[in-house]
Amino acid sequence: MIKAKITKNIMKKTNNSLGLSTRQIIVGCVGACVAVGLFFLLKDKLPLNLLMTIIFIFLAVVILFGCVDMQGQNLFQFFFKMFKGPDVRYYDSKGVFDNDISEKK
Repeated sequence: MIKAKITKNIMKKTNNSLGLSTRQIIVGCVGACVAVGLFFLLKDKLPLNLLMTIIFIFLAVVILFGCVDMQGQNLFQFFFKMFKGPDVRYYDSKGVFDNDISEKK
């Protein structure tokens, strides 16, 4: 029989009942509260189908931006840094085709 070593930390265990992080729960609750406020604010001014479509799109965007992580950042931070300008790195990097052997030291 073949034995394989497996680490004990295969899955991250959370204390939350739904497996969500605290940030995800807070973003979801804030989005839901704002959506309920939008509903009561606009229910007499817009038809119900259009109002529910707007609220659904709003909730999807808020939850998407708060819960999805890209490169260790949520989408708010990612887009802020993306529109801020070029990524400046203060270290000397060499390309793939640099040959250290041919350089004279």
